[in-house]
Amino acid sequence: MMTWNVKRRELLGVGALGVAAAGLVGLPDSTSAQNRSITLVEESAIPESKLFTSAFADAGVVSRIVRVDYSLSGLLYALQNSSGLIVGLTSDPAAMIAGQLLVERGANPRLVWKHHYRSGRWHHETESAPRLLENVALAWPVAIAHEVRDAIGGKSSHRSNRCYSDSCALAPSSPGMLVSWAYEIGDILS
Repeated sequence: MMTWNVKRRELLGVGALGVAAAGLVGLPDSTSAQNRSITLVEESAIPESKLFTSAFADAGVVSRIVRVDYSLSGLLYALQNSSGLIVGLTSDPAAMIAGQLLVERGANPRLVWKHHYRSGRWHHETESAPRLLENVALAWPVAIAHEVRDAIGGKSSHRSNRCYSDSCALAPSSPGMLVSWAYEIGDILS
């Protein structure tokens, strides 16, 4: 078995290219998230990713959780045979790698939302309710988990939204640049 060791710094420059190559489209109103198998991807060293995964899993049906570390070594292997909805809140390199791998396998991008930390606040670019994240500080991944579930279930308003969270300090292990994302590939459950 081949071991992959992908470093975050090596991939930062190609993050935008990966998103462009994915051919992102709007969120279609299709079968709800409840009718698909759901795989969550968690970057375990990132507190926001852990919080997102926990909130998403607590609020719905999840088939499995894939936990990866900073090396992202397990990501390629874990997603090789995944199907249904694959969802995560991860660093930009992890999101880009997952997107490229899944699109290559025929997956359709359902959403890609960006979250950047600057000037003491999180800046969010989503397709969610306006001002949803303005009154949250470090708990924003919980709100994003619920919004992602609604969006992949066809309940999103599909309007672009940019907002800032309340002031908060950046967690020491946070990269300060995260992406919430979802891809759909085959395996619709009855």
